[in-house]
Amino acid sequence: MATTKAFLSALRGARRARPAALAAALAVFAALAPAPLPAQTTTATPPVLAPSSAGDIPWLSNLLEALKPGVDTSLPESTRAMTERLERQLNEGKAAETLAEIDERLAADTQKSPDTTNAQLLFLKARALNQLDRREEAKAIYRDMTQRFPELPEPWNNLAALEVADGRLDQAKVALEMAIRTAPDYAVARENLGDLYIMLAARSYDAAGKLNPGEDAARQKGTETRKLLEPSPSPESQPRTP
Repeated sequence: MATTKAFLSALRGARRARPAALAAALAVFAALAPAPLPAQTTTATPPVLAPSSAGDIPWLSNLLEALKPGVDTSLPESTRAMTERLERQLNEGKAAETLAEIDERLAADTQKSPDTTNAQLLFLKARALNQLDRREEAKAIYRDMTQRFPELPEPWNNLAALEVADGRLDQAKVALEMAIRTAPDYAVARENLGDLYIMLAARSYDAAGKLNPGEDAARQKGTETRKLLEPSPSPESQPRTP
């Protein structure tokens, strides 16, 4: 129990704002296509993934989902190494075998100490489930974590990510508001909520355009609104000159 408290204390004290670049195109509010995730550093600050390729759901469905607690340096080295290895396996797309190992480890931990929960493993399990298109099960883990770890805003953030992936923007808004209520100084959730409002505005403009096809104003507003969610060109994406 002391280790869990130390982990939570370290996590709450270390936050990182997500990258400024947002994902490409607010194309459709459909299911998130799973893809191997880029390697992440493992530090006391929750690492953040860069937006994925064009055509995916916007940032909220693939950026927030990766937020998770960093490694607690008070844990034994073997446990730290195990967590890093499982994360690497997920980054390599080995979700099925990783999930099986996580379940085995969680069961063993429960037998040894029924009152202690490894929050890192729960986050990794939810990631594995999402990669396997078992999104509802991943959501259930995040909802459960909001009850077991009420001081953590990350589970609400992650739940919002999966709600966006399912096109449930209103439910995502509620989840992000809960993240902010849990940790008012959590800048990540506040910025994400602002971007979610942009998504909601674009959706509303689209609906207005369909209701009044002869009027282009709403459609133009929707187009301009979506531009706010387009990623800024990175130096790597610019043509190289001799």
